[in-house]
Amino acid sequence: MVSYRTLKHALGRLWHYYIKPQTCEFGKIGTNSVVGIPADLKCPKNIFIGNNSRIGPRSTILTVRDGKFIYGNNNGAAEGLVVIASNHKQKVGVFRTGSNTDNIYRDVVVEDDVWIGINVTLLPGTHISRGCIVGASSVCAGYYPPYSVVVGNPAKVVKFKFSIDDIIKHEKLLYPIEERKQRSELVDIFEAYPEAAERKPYSN
Repeated sequence: MVSYRTLKHALGRLWHYYIKPQTCEFGKIGTNSVVGIPADLKCPKNIFIGNNSRIGPRSTILTVRDGKFIYGNNNGAAEGLVVIASNHKQKVGVFRTGSNTDNIYRDVVVEDDVWIGINVTLLPGTHISRGCIVGASSVCAGYYPPYSVVVGNPAKVVKFKFSIDDIIKHEKLLYPIEERKQRSELVDIFEAYPEAAERKPYSN
């Protein structure tokens, strides 16, 4: 016979992962966007999702207190996404106590037109720019430039999704002129990552 404690635990997990994640509690969720269940969402009021974006099931999004997760338009993330928008402060001569009173909070930002593979982790302060691809099981920390392909732990830029000419064509079809990346900006980005720029684009 199932004990009361076991039954209570099972019902609690059912409520937390399958019933409790209500989109009405989010800071924002756009048109035609969905977060798959089960999902472990801490403080969903700090989750902001644009239009036509999807997050697969079994995600864990930790946005307690002042840390936010900003997830733009036309994005996709496979199962097992982990987002962490806070970290424990480390002090010389002080042991960790497990308290959250001295946490450091840094927003995690995913711009538009981004694809995130399975079991990816985004650490505090991560910024994934427009058009990026993040490889499966990558652990991201820091800034990743537009249209880059990033993989690994820690995740690094290994190539670009399109050539500069193809990025310009892509954006001309999808974005109003005032939002498009300029060729000079793209050239600067590619020059900043010469090894990645030399590799064959992901799309070819």
